[in-house]
Amino acid sequence: MKWPTLLLLALPFAQAHQPTTGGETALVVDDPYISYAYNASFVTGEELFRVELTYDRGFSLPFELLVEDRPENQAFRPMFAVVGPGLPTPSAEELELLPEALPDGEGAYVDLNDDDPRASIFEGVMRRVYLTTGPVALLLQPGEYEVWIWSPEGDLGDVVLGFGVEEDFSGGFGGLFADWSTYAY
Repeated sequence: MKWPTLLLLALPFAQAHQPTTGGETALVVDDPYISYAYNASFVTGEELFRVELTYDRGFSLPFELLVEDRPENQAFRPMFAVVGPGLPTPSAEELELLPEALPDGEGAYVDLNDDDPRASIFEGVMRRVYLTTGPVALLLQPGEYEVWIWSPEGDLGDVVLGFGVEEDFSGGFGGLFADWSTYAY
């Protein structure tokens, strides 16, 4: 089943749209039950971006990694891994590609971003066409999880991690359109 892309890039985009240019800090998600789009920029190719999620109950959550569909991004294939309790042990190939060792007792879903050809989607709010890993829904147990995003080839560029389910418009549009002209065509 294909998840609606607009769901991933709605209001929480504004809350999670703080571009990160280094791997020293993590996005700590206060409400992991709503939808987010986390934007990051690989400026050295060595960054490891982290998103921290804590669940108080089991929850199914879709994840998707996107890069803008531009000629310079055709070979840009960042990867992501969801790391935490109850996830499977990665294959030997996946373990070798991870940017660091898994914490003891934890597993990971690793997306190698190796579909050929990659799917593309049109995102209507920011009016962009993205290459996508395609959404994957994971059943997460109660506990703490991290999402790691890295560029295994050291390539540079911008990436968006879309994740979550519920849209939250309770705070209005929270500045979503404040810099819209910067991103929309």
